[in-house]
Amino acid sequence: MNKTAAAKAPGLHAVRLGIAILFHPADGFEELQKTRNLIAACVIILLTLAVRIVTIYMTSFHMTSLQPENADLNLEIIRFVVPLVSGVIACYLITAIMDGEAHFSQIFTAMSYALIPYVVFSIPLAAISTIMSRGELGLYNSISTIIWAWVALLIFIQLKVLNDYTFKKSVGVMLLSIVAFLIFWGTVGLTFALTNHVLQFVREVIVEARYLLEN
Repeated sequence: MNKTAAAKAPGLHAVRLGIAILFHPADGFEELQKTRNLIAACVIILLTLAVRIVTIYMTSFHMTSLQPENADLNLEIIRFVVPLVSGVIACYLITAIMDGEAHFSQIFTAMSYALIPYVVFSIPLAAISTIMSRGELGLYNSISTIIWAWVALLIFIQLKVLNDYTFKKSVGVMLLSIVAFLIFWGTVGLTFALTNHVLQFVREVIVEARYLLEN
């Protein structure tokens, strides 16, 4: 019995911590700083991906531009995982420069817990969308925006709490992290575009050379 209770304790603690972060984020992130759990963070990310897939198929067709038959699930997973990981890296690098106290694993765990509003409320919103009319699209989008604003607020709070920043410094670091994130993806996009153009040019040269040799 004691072994069973001990096995369940980490899971129960993770759930309690998630609830605390949802409604009392400052206290929740302070507790997370002491007892970070990478397994719980990975579980939350998997739940986030599962929720995204469920909402694609559950959301009413007149409330979304992405229809299930047109959805690429692999692409949807990439759209969630890659920005999350790059966001964690950008945040860690900026906080390391700005005298931050948080370790990479702490930021990763905290950013994962910040996704809890999306995990908790997205499926209920998708279910409600099935009884909403097209005229209530504005209401649907407003609720979706509130959910993501809640996630953004939790990211800001974890940044402040984990690094013991003042409000002003937290705002500055948050903005710098966003800039670093955008610069990173701008560089990736530019590199991809240039590489694609170079490869296309090489292919055209090869085709032209082959045509000249054959004629």
